[in-house]
Amino acid sequence: MQLELKPANKLTYKFRLTPQMRLSINLLQMPLVKLKEFVAKQVEENPLLEIEKLEAPTNEAESDLNYNSDEDEEKQNYRESLITNPVSLQEHLSKQLHLLANIEDERKIGEFIIENVNDDGYLKISIEEMAKVSQAAPSQIQKVLSLIQTFDPIGVGARDLRECLLLQIKAKGEQNSLAGQIIDKYLPYLEKKRFEFIAKKLRVPVERIKEAIKEIANLEPKPGRSFNTEKAVRLIPDCLLKRNNDKYEVMLNDWELPSLNLNPKYKRMLRQEDIAEDTKEYLKERLGAAKFLINAINNRKETIKKVAEAIVYIQKDFLDNGMQNLKPMTLSQIAHLVDKHKSTVSRTVNNKYLQTPDGIFELRHFLSSGVKQENGEFYSSKAIKSKIKELIENENKENPLTDQQIVDLLKLENISISRRAIAKYRHQLRILSSQSRQE
Repeated sequence: MQLELKPANKLTYKFRLTPQMRLSINLLQMPLVKLKEFVAKQVEENPLLEIEKLEAPTNEAESDLNYNSDEDEEKQNYRESLITNPVSLQEHLSKQLHLLANIEDERKIGEFIIENVNDDGYLKISIEEMAKVSQAAPSQIQKVLSLIQTFDPIGVGARDLRECLLLQIKAKGEQNSLAGQIIDKYLPYLEKKRFEFIAKKLRVPVERIKEAIKEIANLEPKPGRSFNTEKAVRLIPDCLLKRNNDKYEVMLNDWELPSLNLNPKYKRMLRQEDIAEDTKEYLKERLGAAKFLINAINNRKETIKKVAEAIVYIQKDFLDNGMQNLKPMTLSQIAHLVDKHKSTVSRTVNNKYLQTPDGIFELRHFLSSGVKQENGEFYSSKAIKSKIKELIENENKENPLTDQQIVDLLKLENISISRRAIAKYRHQLRILSSQSRQE
């Protein structure tokens, strides 16, 4: 049989991101500090853009303005809160420690650990050395260190590069991903660029290894570096949460990001007939770019506010009563509430912060997987971890609680969980077994 080759037409569809779509995505995932810098640069480069200027009132007009309004007072208080010296990494960690550590002994150990964190964010002293100096049990120090390793910036408190990168990949819930496996087991080979060796060990194509390496390259090897400057980057909230009796109101932090307008001078030039054609084409192009940027920033604000409102709606009990009332909440759940794609929500919660009456939290902090209960409902894994931590902190140190005893105690609170799950959570909290905790 003779084979005959014939050319054939084949219609295929490929999704390509336009420059405008790519800009919208980048704007959404930018932290507020970076967005301010980006906007300032765009205003400098595009003559059609200008920052909205508020005219100062005259003396006569001042008497007609109500400076005692709630909005003006809140704005003034917020501005005054930012008039501070640059915050060091150690100060930033200490604030989080005093917010999240429940026991005075933990705070003392935590402060000692933080004192030994260098400017890059690494802990350069061993648990054993700290135990000798502080006269605290190694298990206590390890427990507090595990807490500090959940602080912002993620990766802080690590003792080496591997632990630093693992902390970041775990915070994203991707410790079992290909990138997580490479960091965990093959980091020395990665540094030597032995990609084929890693691929063979993990039984995947080299192309997949290279894709995972791109993800690893986006992690921060020196989490403390943003604070190791004369002018430290402040943690600026994207949204502010105001409590009115038993309700919460989410407000965008518009005080930090100046409003953009179209420059009327150049808009008028476009309508003039005596303008050179190439100048007119340039202004038209710049006008389109300016309009798109303004719309993209407004869409970013709207998306962040919707996501924050959905989070506050779901996590009201947590905001009222603390960590043990955190509810299970996933990206998919928020995406359904705000009618956005899951990937959009993921970009929104990353590096975005909500200022609450009890402190500043990253939006991602409110996410939590759930453990299915006997009644079919789900209980937050973070809330269960908090309860396990509290039970162990208050246990009899001479007769520590076993994992099965913790299972039984949680069952009294109508929380059903297996002994194996307790052991897993205890391991994630860096809490030793009952035998190792016995004093």
